[in-house]
Amino acid sequence: MIESLLVQQSKTQFIENHFLRLPYAQPEGCKGLIQRGSWDLIDGLLQSPDPDVMVVKGGERWEDSRIPTSPEARKLHGDGYTLLVRHAERQDAELAKIAHSFAQDFLGAVDVHLYATPGESFGFGWHYDVEDVFILQLEGTKEYSLRKNTVNPWPVLDNMPQDLRYEREIMPLMKCELAAGDWLYIPHGYWHMGEAKTDAVSLAVGVMSTTALDVIDFARTRLVESIRWRQRLPMVCEESLPEMFTELGEELGAMFADPNFLQQFLRHREEVIAPET
Repeated sequence: MIESLLVQQSKTQFIENHFLRLPYAQPEGCKGLIQRGSWDLIDGLLQSPDPDVMVVKGGERWEDSRIPTSPEARKLHGDGYTLLVRHAERQDAELAKIAHSFAQDFLGAVDVHLYATPGESFGFGWHYDVEDVFILQLEGTKEYSLRKNTVNPWPVLDNMPQDLRYEREIMPLMKCELAAGDWLYIPHGYWHMGEAKTDAVSLAVGVMSTTALDVIDFARTRLVESIRWRQRLPMVCEESLPEMFTELGEELGAMFADPNFLQQFLRHREEVIAPET
């Protein structure tokens, strides 16, 4: 998928120079997807079984928690509300194909969110994501503001605070305007905010890249077979625990140094990246 979106460089160059590191914008890179950015797609998602929908305006959610009907959605949109359909790849076969292609390209679990934002408005304020995000602009014009995150760099779900503390950020501001057919890559953790200049429809493709913590999680599935790791810790630990911890650390180090463990982890990663459809 990414090779069809890139115009000025190869997939290898993009991964080496930008992926996981720096934002990247590509004019007209997704112009082949423009026809998907219509209310027909939005209506289809709203009418699908159990869609995951949010309705927001200026960072505030619509007071009604139910899923709006298609006519209600159009009225809300006209009143300045952004319509967000999360995990849209579960409801639409073509979006599922896009998700699968990104998963194969970047070896991570993928979700696809659809945003329909009225002109001269925004749905969400400053925030960051734990995923690497590709914004595919399908309709209208939207301006994105970005800042590198020094408040909580390299975030994961387990350390996401309720208060993101954006006001503490000191890094300079970057801006990027996307027209229909353009796309923008936002690395995980980067602060960003999008404001529609005209009525806009976009897809946000999120790639959950593997972290070192995922290796620890995978190791645990192997360590349960070890008698040493299943043993109970002693009640009196001042003298015995340091030696035990040293032995456990040595066993863990030997596991990580084993080429077979590496291959097992890589196979495991390939098995879990397929997006839900």
